[in-house]
Amino acid sequence: MLGCALALPQGVAAAPRSLVVYFSKTGEQYGVGMISKGNTAIAAEIIARKTGSDLCEITVENDAYPRRYKPLCDAAKKELNSHARPAYRKTAVDISMYDVIFIGAPVWWGDWPMVMYTFFEKENLEGKVLIPFSTHAGSGLSGFDKKLAGACPKSRVAAGLAITGSDAQNKPERVEADVDGWLKKLAAQGLPF
Repeated sequence: MLGCALALPQGVAAAPRSLVVYFSKTGEQYGVGMISKGNTAIAAEIIARKTGSDLCEITVENDAYPRRYKPLCDAAKKELNSHARPAYRKTAVDISMYDVIFIGAPVWWGDWPMVMYTFFEKENLEGKVLIPFSTHAGSGLSGFDKKLAGACPKSRVAAGLAITGSDAQNKPERVEADVDGWLKKLAAQGLPF
């Protein structure tokens, strides 16, 4: 359900339990060089702090991703082309306890990283409000909202937010302002943020 008013799942109080789930990578990033904290991790922490949400990082079970940008792009393209579903380490978080889930990742070849599709397919997200966010180097949200709605048709998907990786690394105040504006728009759609 994109672009319309969003209602919380039935039986949910005005203050729903919310979670920020994210996948993030360190290493060489386009436009910012070598980083020790991932762009999406930075954005996820800001969103969690501003919404009072719990935080959960998705990590690949056998992470053999290269740390250099070009080889990482090649590995991501190979996964995309083969529709890979990399396993992720099970988290201690019980997804069933949450009504609203912010879901974020870097844009890889105009799509979610394939490990996120593993997450979408393995976790029961039915009936939840899902709110996507991306970090990118120029590709914006890349249809994360529509792709999330396609992967989770029994969930409600709200408008997403795109954050440039260079802003996450170098201009956190800009990211804070963007998140504030986004949360106001979500509140106008009926979400209590």
